[in-house]
Amino acid sequence: MEKVYLDLTILPYRSLSKKDFRNLMFCVAFIFFSIGGYFWYLGAWPVFGFIGLDVALLYYAFKINYKSGEIFETLKIEKETFLITRNFPSGKQQSWNLEPYWASVELNSQKRNEENLILKSKDKVVLVGSFLNYNDKRKLFDRIQEAINRYKKKLNE
Repeated sequence: MEKVYLDLTILPYRSLSKKDFRNLMFCVAFIFFSIGGYFWYLGAWPVFGFIGLDVALLYYAFKINYKSGEIFETLKIEKETFLITRNFPSGKQQSWNLEPYWASVELNSQKRNEENLILKSKDKVVLVGSFLNYNDKRKLFDRIQEAINRYKKKLNE
C-alpha cells in the first residue's frame, strides 16, 4: 500500500451559508417590499419597482459571488508525484505534476497585504491558494512544508 504524504482540498472561505443566504434574502425582501408597499399606498408607486430592482440586484450579486467561490484546489503527494489540480466554477480543470523530492514551498509578498504561496519543483512554478487570506496561506505553507519534509525523510531512509 502506497503512503499518502499530503491530501488536501483548498476551498475559499464563505462566511454566509446557503441557508443563511436564503434567510437574509427573505428578510431583505420583506423589509424592502414593506417599504415599497408603503410608498405605493402613498401614491409613489414607481418606488416599489425600484425597490424590487434593488432586491433583484442584491440577489444577483450574491449569486455571482457564490459562483466565483466554487473554485477549489487539490494537493496530493504520494509515491513519486506531487499533483496539484485547480477546478474552476465552469468545470474546467488545470493540473500540474511536480517531482516531490525537488519540491519547495515559498510564501512571499509582492506588495503590502498581497502574499503568494508558490510551489516550485525544478523548472515548474505553481501559485496555489490565491483566494486564501494570509493566515490560511501560512497554515497551508506549514502543512505543505511538513509533508515535503516527511516525503524526503522517508525517501532517504
